[in-house]
Amino acid sequence: MRVQLSLAKSILLSSIIFLSAKSAFSQGDAIDLIKAREDATKITQAYLNPFFKGLGSGMNNGWFNSAKAKNLGKFDLRIQASGAFVPTSDQTFDVNSLGLTRFKPASGSSSITPTVFGKDDGGITLTDKNNSNIEFQMPSGAGFHIVPSPQIQLTVGLVYDTEISARFTPKVGNDDFGKVGSWGIGVKKEITKLLPWKTEKIIPIDLAVALGYNQINYDHKVAVKDQIGDDDTNDLKQRIEGKFSGVTADLIVSKKLAIFTPFASIGYNSAKTDIGILGTYKFNGENDLVDPVRIKQTDVSAFRGSLGFGLHLAFFRLYGAYNISDYQSVTAGIGFGIGK
Repeated sequence: MRVQLSLAKSILLSSIIFLSAKSAFSQGDAIDLIKAREDATKITQAYLNPFFKGLGSGMNNGWFNSAKAKNLGKFDLRIQASGAFVPTSDQTFDVNSLGLTRFKPASGSSSITPTVFGKDDGGITLTDKNNSNIEFQMPSGAGFHIVPSPQIQLTVGLVYDTEISARFTPKVGNDDFGKVGSWGIGVKKEITKLLPWKTEKIIPIDLAVALGYNQINYDHKVAVKDQIGDDDTNDLKQRIEGKFSGVTADLIVSKKLAIFTPFASIGYNSAKTDIGILGTYKFNGENDLVDPVRIKQTDVSAFRGSLGFGLHLAFFRLYGAYNISDYQSVTAGIGFGIGK
């Protein structure tokens, strides 16, 4: 079973920090969770939910740091990262609340176990309801409670007080962690001049609306230990395929004060996960499992607010923001640009 938690943790580490960390579980630790059949999806979903929610919150951050649109042809390139804080309530989950069909907490064991962003002190033991000789231990948490999400973004000014932003990371990775890539597109329209009665002269602030879409794609070809095809060479097509996507729409207000621009925004944030552990998995004495885990869900659907700033020092830029939604998060970045 633990195969899918091991692989899921590889997804976690690969996608949130782009292959810069080690996986805490090897692929061949155990296969008990996949043996759990219909329980495997429920357990994986509960274990990884803080990752899905944190990534969904973080990937939608950082599209803007001002309501003022760039002039035609002016641009900036930024590298930034968001960190979403996992609340205490999402650092553990109750196995008994999942409605498992085949497994239950072992006799004398608690039903509370860490999620992926819970404490690194071991998970509980689960046993088969019909055969107490079949059991497995749930994995521990990562030992920290922040979901990081990096972005590389280019923003260019267009006509009519409009600017467009693009995010792109080519798919990179290796056999151990899989491959991950991302892309996104955003647009911001300054609306100050569209307001009636020359409002821009009466109220000395800038107003804008913005829309952004972000997507992370992940794939990993896996080979569970001791799994072979009928002819010992058949490819069982064991793999993980995942897509994490998010949309945000915001109303922004800012005020330029020399080189410093504070801003505030309110908007709506939505994020979805579509991920599966696919292929054929063989076990002695049992029927083959085909595509045993599939998670397709909306992780975030909530209003959010942000407070932040942009600091322009010649060609150099500094950015920062604090965001409140399902998960609170912070965003910080550096960049360079030409023009206003």
